[in-house]
Amino acid sequence: MSAIQIKPVTTLEEQQWCARLMADSEPWISLNRSFEDGMVLMQQAPDEIQAFIAMEAATPLGFVVIKLKGAFVGYIQVIAVSPQARGKGIGTLLLDHVEAIIFQKSPNAFICVSSFNHRARKLYESRGYQLLGTLENYLENGFSEHLLRKTMGSINDFRAKKLSNV
Repeated sequence: MSAIQIKPVTTLEEQQWCARLMADSEPWISLNRSFEDGMVLMQQAPDEIQAFIAMEAATPLGFVVIKLKGAFVGYIQVIAVSPQARGKGIGTLLLDHVEAIIFQKSPNAFICVSSFNHRARKLYESRGYQLLGTLENYLENGFSEHLLRKTMGSINDFRAKKLSNV
């Protein structure tokens, strides 16, 4: 593989590619997520989400969407890699990229993984994510979502360290 660049999603074409990848891939197929659902996500205001796409030359390989506001600051909302790029470390590169952003703002990164998405859960756990709990019938009846967290410490210690660096 040549050099892979991770950059913000900025064009309608990139948003559409991301939405199509979701609609055509697991777990979104089993969770009844459509292309239109993906477009709603990808077109949220920049103050709501940040989306990044991994590119090799002009070829998109995968993307990730994070939320830096709300109850779970640092929530990785979606991560997806195209079928032809899976198993090549693209998911790890995307996680590295957003974790660097998240851990500047919060000591915690959160992600949900579908109960049947064993490969993704294995990746997250190998990177230090731990199970917080299970949400039964959360997105679709009959399926559970596992909420995972990777932490660098408590929120209070994080805030104190930030204040001492000012």
